[in-house]
Order: sequence, then structure tokens, then C-alpha cells
Amino acid sequence: MLFIAVVIFGYMSLLVGLAVASPGIGATGMLISVVPDDWRDWAHVPAYGLLASLTIQGFSMRGWPMPYAMLCGLMLTVMFGLGTEVAQGFAPGREASLQDVLKDTMGGVMAAMPMWWHHRASQSRPYWLLLRASSATRLMKGTLSR
Repeated sequence: MLFIAVVIFGYMSLLVGLAVASPGIGATGMLISVVPDDWRDWAHVPAYGLLASLTIQGFSMRGWPMPYAMLCGLMLTVMFGLGTEVAQGFAPGREASLQDVLKDTMGGVMAAMPMWWHHRASQSRPYWLLLRASSATRLMKGTLSR
């Protein structure tokens, strides 16, 4: 459990570091200035999708039911994205953007949907597994005499 928490907080620190880095200043600033603007904008989707999947997995490993783990993981991801955008608004050479928060949310939802489908598929059983020999004879009662 401690390992997943360290991974999540380390990844969150990386995202904050990239959010407040000024273009052209320092190592991360040089990295940011090399990446085209469109790529930087759309990098929010996989970055926050990974954050959402890590947090959802972390909550479910703690024994939380999947619906609660997903809801809290998505809320944490969106609130963290909003917080990094606010922090980015105070960084020199950077500005906060509502579109980035929407892309953060989109990444979180895109990561959560396959996890939700997997959870739903694991909860339901095929109908043929529900039929046992004893229930099959009860279902056929009275059909053989006619």
C-alpha cells in the first residue's frame, strides 16, 4: 500500500513541477519549450488519465468498493488538475486555462471507463452459469408431460 501511495505522490509532484515550470528557464523549462504547443495541450489527457487510474487502483487496493473508488479518484484528479492550473497561473510565462482543466477531466474519465466496464463485467455472470441441474429440472417441470 505504501508503494502505490509513493508512486501517486511522486507522479503528482512531477505534474506540479511541469505545470509551474517557466518555458526556457531550467531543465524542465527547456523541455517545455521544445514540445509544440498543441502537443503540450493534449498531453493533459494521458497525463491525468494515468493519475486517475493510479488513484482509482490505489483506493480499490485499500478495499474501497469500485464505485466509490472511481468517484473519489475522479474527484481527486479533477481537483488536482484545477489546483495545478491555479498554480500555473502564478508561474511567470504561463497562464491558467479552463480548456486544460476540461482535458484533465476528459483524461480521467477516459481512464475510468474501461475500469468501470471491467468491474461491471466481473460482477455479472453468464446466464448459463446460473442454471444448475437442480434449477434446470424445476424449470422444466410440467413440460415433459404434455
